[in-house]
Amino acid sequence: MTTRALREDEFEEHAQLVYVSYTHEREVPAGSMLAHPDWWLRGIERDPYYQPEQTRVVEVDGKLVASVTCYHRPSYIAGREVDAACIGSVCTHPDYRRQGHARAALEDSIEWMTAEGYEWSFLYGKYDVYGGSGWENLATWNVSADLALRDDVGADLSDRAADPDADATLLTDLYARFNGHLTGPTVRTEEYWRARVLSPKTDGEAAQFRIVESGGDAVGFYHLDGQAIREIAWVAQPGDVLAHVMRKAGGERVNFAFCTIDLLALLRDISAIPTQNQCFDEPGGVQLREAYRGLWRFNGGPFCDEMGIADTDDLLRLLREHDYVMWPSDRA
Repeated sequence: MTTRALREDEFEEHAQLVYVSYTHEREVPAGSMLAHPDWWLRGIERDPYYQPEQTRVVEVDGKLVASVTCYHRPSYIAGREVDAACIGSVCTHPDYRRQGHARAALEDSIEWMTAEGYEWSFLYGKYDVYGGSGWENLATWNVSADLALRDDVGADLSDRAADPDADATLLTDLYARFNGHLTGPTVRTEEYWRARVLSPKTDGEAAQFRIVESGGDAVGFYHLDGQAIREIAWVAQPGDVLAHVMRKAGGERVNFAFCTIDLLALLRDISAIPTQNQCFDEPGGVQLREAYRGLWRFNGGPFCDEMGIADTDDLLRLLREHDYVMWPSDRA
Protein backbone atom coordinates (compact mmCIF):
# COMPACT_ATOMS: atom_id res chain seq x y z
CA MET A 1 0.00 0.00 0.00
CA THR A 2 1.25 3.46 -0.96
CA THR A 3 -0.24 6.86 -0.09
CA ARG A 4 0.62 9.76 -2.36
CA ALA A 5 -0.70 12.67 -4.42
CA LEU A 6 -2.94 12.06 -7.42
CA ARG A 7 -1.33 12.64 -10.81
CA GLU A 8 -3.05 14.55 -13.57
CA ASP A 9 -2.84 11.57 -15.91
CA GLU A 10 -4.93 9.61 -13.37
CA PHE A 11 -7.94 11.96 -13.33
CA GLU A 12 -10.23 9.65 -15.30
CA GLU A 13 -9.21 6.59 -13.27
CA HIS A 14 -9.84 8.52 -10.07
CA ALA A 15 -13.23 9.77 -11.29
CA GLN A 16 -14.23 6.14 -11.91
CA LEU A 17 -13.05 5.18 -8.41
CA VAL A 18 -15.21 7.92 -6.86
CA TYR A 19 -18.22 7.00 -8.98
CA VAL A 20 -18.06 3.27 -8.22
CA SER A 21 -17.45 3.92 -4.52
CA TYR A 22 -20.44 6.24 -4.14
CA THR A 23 -22.92 4.25 -6.23
CA HIS A 24 -22.11 0.64 -5.24
CA GLU A 25 -25.28 -1.16 -4.06
CA ARG A 26 -27.04 2.19 -3.82
CA GLU A 27 -30.13 3.46 -5.60
CA VAL A 28 -29.15 6.82 -7.04
CA PRO A 29 -32.03 9.33 -7.25
CA ALA A 30 -32.86 10.67 -10.69
CA GLY A 31 -31.13 13.99 -11.27
CA SER A 32 -28.52 13.40 -8.59
CA MET A 33 -24.95 14.38 -9.35
CA LEU A 34 -24.03 10.79 -8.46
CA ALA A 35 -25.79 9.64 -11.63
CA HIS A 36 -22.92 11.13 -13.65
CA PRO A 37 -19.81 8.90 -13.81
CA ASP A 38 -17.68 12.01 -14.32
CA TRP A 39 -19.18 14.09 -11.49
CA TRP A 40 -15.83 14.38 -9.68
CA LEU A 41 -14.17 15.63 -12.89
CA ARG A 42 -16.94 18.16 -13.42
CA GLY A 43 -16.44 19.38 -9.87
CA ILE A 44 -12.71 20.04 -10.13
CA GLU A 45 -13.19 21.70 -13.53
CA ARG A 46 -15.42 24.24 -11.75
CA ASP A 47 -12.92 24.79 -8.93
CA PRO A 48 -10.22 27.37 -9.74
CA TYR A 49 -8.39 26.53 -6.52
CA TYR A 50 -7.91 22.84 -7.37
CA GLN A 51 -4.49 21.24 -7.89
CA PRO A 52 -3.86 17.46 -8.32
CA GLU A 53 -1.83 17.21 -5.11
CA GLN A 54 -4.94 18.18 -3.13
CA THR A 55 -6.22 14.66 -3.80
CA ARG A 56 -4.46 12.06 -1.63
CA VAL A 57 -4.77 8.50 -2.91
CA VAL A 58 -4.05 5.00 -1.67
CA GLU A 59 -2.53 2.69 -4.27
CA VAL A 60 -2.47 -1.11 -3.93
CA ASP A 61 -0.70 -3.24 -6.55
CA GLY A 62 -0.78 -0.33 -9.02
CA LYS A 63 -4.50 0.36 -8.57
CA LEU A 64 -6.17 3.38 -6.95
CA VAL A 65 -8.36 1.99 -4.17
CA ALA A 66 -9.12 4.94 -1.86
CA SER A 67 -8.80 8.71 -1.80
CA VAL A 68 -9.50 12.01 -0.03
CA THR A 69 -9.63 15.43 -1.71
CA CYS A 70 -8.60 18.49 0.30
CA TYR A 71 -10.37 21.32 -1.53
CA HIS A 72 -8.59 24.61 -0.92
CA ARG A 73 -10.99 27.04 0.75
CA PRO A 74 -9.27 30.24 1.89
CA SER A 75 -11.62 31.81 4.41
CA TYR A 76 -12.40 35.16 5.98
CA ILE A 77 -11.86 34.88 9.73
CA ALA A 78 -12.48 37.98 11.86
CA GLY A 79 -11.09 40.35 9.26
CA ARG A 80 -8.27 38.09 8.08
CA GLU A 81 -7.78 35.63 5.23
CA VAL A 82 -6.68 32.19 6.42
CA ASP A 83 -5.95 29.06 4.41
CA ALA A 84 -8.27 26.15 5.15
CA ALA A 85 -9.48 23.01 3.38
CA CYS A 86 -12.84 21.37 2.82
CA ILE A 87 -12.54 17.59 2.85
CA GLY A 88 -14.60 15.85 0.20
CA SER A 89 -14.86 12.91 -2.21
CA VAL A 90 -13.74 10.50 0.53
CA CYS A 91 -14.06 7.01 -0.92
CA THR A 92 -12.86 3.41 -0.97
CA HIS A 93 -13.43 0.94 -3.78
CA PRO A 94 -16.02 -1.68 -2.69
CA ASP A 95 -13.50 -4.52 -3.14
CA TYR A 96 -11.03 -2.92 -0.71
CA ARG A 97 -13.23 -1.80 2.17
CA ARG A 98 -12.66 -2.53 5.87
CA GLN A 99 -8.91 -2.72 5.35
CA GLY A 100 -7.98 0.72 6.72
CA HIS A 101 -7.41 2.37 3.36
CA ALA A 102 -9.72 5.36 3.94
CA ARG A 103 -8.11 5.94 7.35
CA ALA A 104 -4.68 5.86 5.67
CA ALA A 105 -5.82 8.43 3.10
CA LEU A 106 -7.20 10.67 5.86
CA GLU A 107 -3.95 10.43 7.84
CA ASP A 108 -1.95 11.32 4.73
CA SER A 109 -4.28 14.26 4.03
CA ILE A 110 -3.74 15.61 7.55
CA GLU A 111 0.04 15.47 7.17
CA TRP A 112 -0.16 17.09 3.73
CA MET A 113 -2.53 19.90 4.83
CA THR A 114 -0.35 20.72 7.83
CA ALA A 115 2.77 20.85 5.67
CA GLU A 116 0.98 23.06 3.11
CA GLY A 117 -0.16 25.59 5.73
CA TYR A 118 -3.87 24.80 5.91
CA GLU A 119 -4.59 25.82 9.49
CA TRP A 120 -7.72 23.67 9.78
CA SER A 121 -10.06 21.54 7.72
CA PHE A 122 -13.80 20.91 7.73
CA LEU A 123 -16.14 18.41 6.13
CA TYR A 124 -19.81 17.48 6.04
CA GLY A 125 -20.25 13.92 7.22
CA LYS A 126 -20.94 11.63 10.16
CA TYR A 127 -19.03 11.99 13.41
CA ASP A 128 -19.05 8.20 13.77
CA VAL A 129 -16.94 8.02 10.61
CA TYR A 130 -14.59 10.96 11.05
CA GLY A 131 -14.46 11.57 14.80
CA GLY A 132 -11.80 8.93 15.26
CA SER A 133 -9.49 10.92 12.97
CA GLY A 134 -9.92 14.11 14.99
CA TRP A 135 -12.81 15.98 13.37
CA GLU A 136 -15.30 17.48 15.84
CA ASN A 137 -18.83 18.87 15.40
CA LEU A 138 -19.54 22.59 15.07
CA ALA A 139 -23.03 24.07 15.49
CA THR A 140 -24.16 27.69 15.33
CA TRP A 141 -27.58 29.29 15.07
CA ASN A 142 -30.02 29.64 12.21
CA VAL A 143 -32.68 32.37 12.44
CA SER A 144 -36.39 32.25 11.68
CA ALA A 145 -38.06 35.67 11.68
CA ASP A 146 -41.83 36.14 11.88
CA LEU A 147 -42.06 39.93 11.95
CA ALA A 148 -44.18 42.76 10.60
CA LEU A 149 -41.81 45.10 8.77
CA ARG A 150 -41.91 48.88 9.01
CA ASP A 151 -43.49 50.46 5.96
CA ASP A 152 -40.71 53.04 5.63
CA VAL A 153 -37.78 50.65 5.15
CA GLY A 154 -36.77 49.06 1.87
CA ALA A 155 -39.68 50.39 -0.15
CA ASP A 156 -37.55 52.51 -2.50
CA LEU A 157 -35.16 49.74 -3.52
CA SER A 158 -35.35 47.59 -6.64
CA ASP A 159 -33.58 44.49 -7.82
CA ARG A 160 -32.67 42.71 -11.02
CA ALA A 161 -31.31 39.34 -12.03
CA ALA A 162 -27.53 39.17 -11.92
CA ASP A 163 -25.93 38.47 -15.31
CA PRO A 164 -23.35 35.67 -14.84
CA ASP A 165 -20.97 37.36 -17.29
CA ALA A 166 -21.59 41.09 -16.96
CA ASP A 167 -22.04 41.15 -13.17
CA ALA A 168 -19.27 38.78 -12.02
CA THR A 169 -16.90 41.66 -11.24
CA LEU A 170 -19.61 43.55 -9.36
CA LEU A 171 -20.61 40.50 -7.32
CA THR A 172 -16.96 39.86 -6.44
CA ASP A 173 -16.62 43.40 -5.10
CA LEU A 174 -19.91 43.40 -3.17
CA TYR A 175 -19.13 40.00 -1.68
CA ALA A 176 -15.65 40.96 -0.48
CA ARG A 177 -16.85 44.22 1.05
CA PHE A 178 -19.64 42.49 2.98
CA ASN A 179 -17.90 39.26 3.98
CA GLY A 180 -14.42 40.57 4.69
CA HIS A 181 -15.22 41.20 8.37
CA LEU A 182 -17.21 38.00 8.93
CA THR A 183 -15.93 34.63 10.13
CA GLY A 184 -16.25 31.62 7.86
CA PRO A 185 -17.13 32.70 4.30
CA THR A 186 -14.89 31.40 1.54
CA VAL A 187 -12.72 34.01 -0.19
CA ARG A 188 -14.19 34.27 -3.69
CA THR A 189 -12.11 35.57 -6.56
CA GLU A 190 -13.85 36.64 -9.76
CA GLU A 191 -12.72 33.38 -11.34
CA TYR A 192 -14.27 31.47 -8.44
CA TRP A 193 -17.54 33.38 -8.88
CA ARG A 194 -17.65 32.61 -12.60
CA ALA A 195 -16.55 28.97 -12.46
CA ARG A 196 -18.14 27.78 -9.25
CA VAL A 197 -20.95 30.02 -7.99
CA LEU A 198 -22.56 31.31 -11.19
CA SER A 199 -22.04 28.29 -13.46
CA PRO A 200 -24.50 25.36 -13.64
CA LYS A 201 -23.82 22.58 -11.16
CA THR A 202 -23.45 18.89 -11.98
CA ASP A 203 -26.92 18.04 -10.67
CA GLY A 204 -28.86 21.18 -11.58
CA GLU A 205 -28.96 24.80 -12.59
CA ALA A 206 -26.82 27.62 -11.29
CA ALA A 207 -27.95 29.59 -8.24
CA GLN A 208 -29.96 32.66 -9.22
CA PHE A 209 -28.49 35.79 -7.65
CA ARG A 210 -30.19 39.18 -7.78
CA ILE A 211 -28.60 42.62 -7.48
CA VAL A 212 -30.28 45.11 -5.12
CA GLU A 213 -30.15 48.72 -6.32
CA SER A 214 -30.87 52.15 -4.86
CA GLY A 215 -31.15 54.97 -7.36
CA GLY A 216 -29.32 52.90 -9.93
CA ASP A 217 -26.41 52.04 -7.60
CA ALA A 218 -25.78 48.47 -6.46
CA VAL A 219 -26.10 48.23 -2.67
CA GLY A 220 -26.26 44.46 -2.22
CA PHE A 221 -27.32 41.11 -3.60
CA TYR A 222 -29.23 38.01 -2.53
CA HIS A 223 -30.14 34.43 -3.39
CA LEU A 224 -33.45 32.92 -2.30
CA ASP A 225 -34.85 29.42 -2.06
CA GLY A 226 -38.55 29.96 -1.38
CA GLN A 227 -38.79 31.69 2.01
CA ALA A 228 -35.19 30.84 2.85
CA ILE A 229 -32.50 33.47 2.35
CA ARG A 230 -29.60 31.36 1.14
CA GLU A 231 -27.20 34.27 0.80
CA ILE A 232 -27.32 38.02 1.28
CA ALA A 233 -24.91 40.95 1.24
CA TRP A 234 -25.16 44.70 1.61
CA VAL A 235 -22.63 47.51 1.33
CA ALA A 236 -25.02 50.42 2.04
CA GLN A 237 -28.50 50.89 3.53
CA PRO A 238 -28.37 47.54 5.37
CA GLY A 239 -31.82 47.83 6.95
CA ASP A 240 -33.41 48.72 3.63
CA VAL A 241 -31.66 45.86 1.82
CA LEU A 242 -32.67 43.35 4.49
CA ALA A 243 -36.32 44.51 4.50
CA HIS A 244 -36.43 44.44 0.70
CA VAL A 245 -35.09 40.89 0.55
CA MET A 246 -37.39 39.68 3.32
CA ARG A 247 -40.39 40.97 1.37
CA LYS A 248 -39.12 39.12 -1.69
CA ALA A 249 -39.01 35.98 0.49
CA GLY A 250 -42.64 36.42 1.48
CA GLY A 251 -42.39 39.01 4.24
CA GLU A 252 -43.18 36.74 7.18
CA ARG A 253 -41.66 33.53 8.53
CA VAL A 254 -38.43 34.15 6.69
CA ASN A 255 -35.60 31.70 7.32
CA PHE A 256 -31.91 32.59 7.45
CA ALA A 257 -29.26 29.84 7.29
CA PHE A 258 -26.96 31.94 9.45
CA CYS A 259 -26.97 34.25 12.46
CA THR A 260 -24.86 37.28 13.33
CA ILE A 261 -25.24 40.02 15.90
CA ASP A 262 -25.65 42.50 13.03
CA LEU A 263 -28.53 40.49 11.59
CA LEU A 264 -30.35 40.34 14.92
CA ALA A 265 -29.91 44.08 15.47
CA LEU A 266 -31.22 44.87 11.99
CA LEU A 267 -34.26 42.63 12.44
CA ARG A 268 -35.14 44.61 15.55
CA ASP A 269 -34.64 47.94 13.76
CA ILE A 270 -36.70 47.17 10.65
CA SER A 271 -39.63 45.50 12.42
CA ALA A 272 -42.75 47.46 13.31
CA ILE A 273 -43.69 47.83 16.97
CA PRO A 274 -46.76 45.59 17.34
CA THR A 275 -50.00 46.84 18.82
CA GLN A 276 -51.10 45.62 22.24
CA ASN A 277 -53.61 43.23 20.69
CA GLN A 278 -50.95 41.83 18.35
CA CYS A 279 -48.65 41.22 21.31
CA PHE A 280 -51.37 39.27 23.06
CA ASP A 281 -53.11 37.52 20.17
CA GLU A 282 -50.57 36.95 17.40
CA PRO A 283 -47.07 37.73 18.62
CA GLY A 284 -44.29 37.52 16.08
CA GLY A 285 -40.68 37.12 16.93
CA VAL A 286 -37.28 35.71 16.16
CA GLN A 287 -36.32 32.10 16.81
CA LEU A 288 -32.75 30.83 17.08
CA ARG A 289 -32.11 27.16 16.37
CA GLU A 290 -28.87 25.23 16.61
CA ALA A 291 -27.74 23.97 13.20
CA TYR A 292 -25.00 21.60 12.10
CA ARG A 293 -22.01 23.37 10.57
CA GLY A 294 -19.83 20.42 9.69
CA LEU A 295 -16.98 18.61 11.38
CA TRP A 296 -13.75 20.53 12.01
CA ARG A 297 -10.15 19.63 12.74
CA PHE A 298 -7.30 21.85 13.94
CA ASN A 299 -3.94 21.69 12.14
CA GLY A 300 -2.25 24.84 13.44
CA GLY A 301 -0.27 27.71 11.96
CA PRO A 302 0.59 31.41 12.38
CA PHE A 303 -3.01 32.62 12.67
CA CYS A 304 -3.88 29.95 15.23
CA ASP A 305 -0.76 30.79 17.23
CA GLU A 306 -1.62 34.50 17.16
CA MET A 307 -5.21 33.84 18.29
CA GLY A 308 -4.20 31.40 21.01
CA ILE A 309 -5.86 28.44 19.28
CA ALA A 310 -4.10 25.32 20.56
CA ASP A 311 -6.51 22.56 19.57
CA THR A 312 -9.81 21.77 17.86
CA ASP A 313 -11.90 22.78 20.89
CA ASP A 314 -10.29 26.24 20.85
CA LEU A 315 -11.02 26.51 17.11
CA LEU A 316 -14.69 25.61 17.56
CA ARG A 317 -15.08 28.18 20.33
CA LEU A 318 -13.53 30.93 18.18
CA LEU A 319 -15.79 30.14 15.22
CA ARG A 320 -18.91 30.08 17.39
CA GLU A 321 -18.02 33.24 19.30
CA HIS A 322 -17.46 35.09 16.02
CA ASP A 323 -20.82 34.02 14.50
CA TYR A 324 -19.50 31.52 11.97
CA VAL A 325 -21.14 31.81 8.52
CA MET A 326 -20.88 29.41 5.58
CA TRP A 327 -22.87 30.20 2.45
CA PRO A 328 -24.43 27.11 0.80
CA SER A 329 -22.78 27.83 -2.57
CA ASP A 330 -19.38 27.10 -0.99
CA ARG A 331 -20.17 23.87 0.79
CA ALA A 332 -19.32 21.39 -1.94
